[in-house]
Amino acid sequence: MKKETQVRLASFGAAFLALVCGFWLDARLATDHSRTQLEFVYRRSLGDLVDYLSGMEDNLQKAMYAGTAPMQSAISAQLLEQSGGAKAAMAALPISQEKADRLSRFLSQVGDYALSLSRKSFAGSRPDDKDLESLAQLRQYALRLTDSLTGIQARLTAEQADIVQAVSLLNNLDDPLSTAALDNDLDPMAQEFETFPTLLYDGPFSDHIARRSPKAIEGQEGVTQEEAKSIAAGFLKCAPNALTLAGQGEGNLPVYTFTSDDSMVNITIQGGMLSYFRRSGTFSAPKLGYAQALESARSFLESLGFPAIKESYYMISDNLCMINFHSICHTKSGHPVLCYPDLVKVTVELEEGGAIELDATGYLMNFHSRSLADPALSKEEASASLSPYLRAESASLAIIPTPGLDEVLCWEFLCTASDGQELLCYVNAETGGEEQLYLLKKDEHGVLTA
Repeated sequence: MKKETQVRLASFGAAFLALVCGFWLDARLATDHSRTQLEFVYRRSLGDLVDYLSGMEDNLQKAMYAGTAPMQSAISAQLLEQSGGAKAAMAALPISQEKADRLSRFLSQVGDYALSLSRKSFAGSRPDDKDLESLAQLRQYALRLTDSLTGIQARLTAEQADIVQAVSLLNNLDDPLSTAALDNDLDPMAQEFETFPTLLYDGPFSDHIARRSPKAIEGQEGVTQEEAKSIAAGFLKCAPNALTLAGQGEGNLPVYTFTSDDSMVNITIQGGMLSYFRRSGTFSAPKLGYAQALESARSFLESLGFPAIKESYYMISDNLCMINFHSICHTKSGHPVLCYPDLVKVTVELEEGGAIELDATGYLMNFHSRSLADPALSKEEASASLSPYLRAESASLAIIPTPGLDEVLCWEFLCTASDGQELLCYVNAETGGEEQLYLLKKDEHGVLTA
């Protein structure tokens, strides 16, 4: 064979090999991309399923203590929505049909049973002891399933496991029990749900705040960028030239955003009010507790000129304590009323007690001069709407927002159930209808609601 022919053949061979390698690499990249996308879908669906089940567990507990038909109906609607969302999330996961059917049956029964209780309430009957026993049983199953799925999430994270790989191995191994696939993790719960009996749902008042125009600065003049920078510098106690304009936000509460080496400040374009502040930094082991953090946060708000304000819920995490505050107004005869829509959040670091974050968006969006009539119902009359399975410990007046962004004056009852669970029940101070029901969750990290 001529040398020229050998060179030509070698060139063709190298080109063919390069072409094959190119096709292989392209296919491999496409496969890796598809696999990454599928893994994302699995992870997202698993997270959604946990969230829906956790919400169902909270709402099943609330259903035990709803005292009126409208409240029972509202909780039932949430349970139906969460049940459907959980089934949709589960359908996207690599779970065998047999196990999925068992779990889906439970999810469907939660919604159906909640509806039956709603119909019973509208017919004039309250849930009886048997109903409460069934709700408690449903809640326990939801709690165990949530714990099981949360454990799976923790194991996948700790072992850096890949759900897609686990499913692939499960389909190709002679002994599928040797791999830790998602389907196997659900075996214990699926077996328990096989015997499930047949049966014939962040803290309140904050998510609505971004959907309206700001009342606290209504009618005020706008400020220039330089004026806003001067206001921000005065707050941070630095020279204006130490700040940089990071942006100009639009939306319902337009702001100028300024940054320094370690801080960010938002000043409203209308009125030149401080709406948000955040200081970065790392903080060592906490030396202070909630009481000191509360005192520091109160002093911080007073220095900013906030009027009468009262704390509600708080959460401690990562050496920081975040506390919710709300304004206080009064009825005609002077009864104090806690205004939940006027929300101010302050975060205090627990090493030295300095305020490192302020979010006054809720306050700026909702605070205004209110003219409140005295409640039509006394607290004793309003308490008639409470479930007979609850004991009212205390009562006070509060304004809460409605889903339609109106405000309603309520009696806020702190109640205790027979199992020790504390709840906040809101009864309309004019009509006596139940407006809201929240579970109080207290632990070493704070006091929150669900």
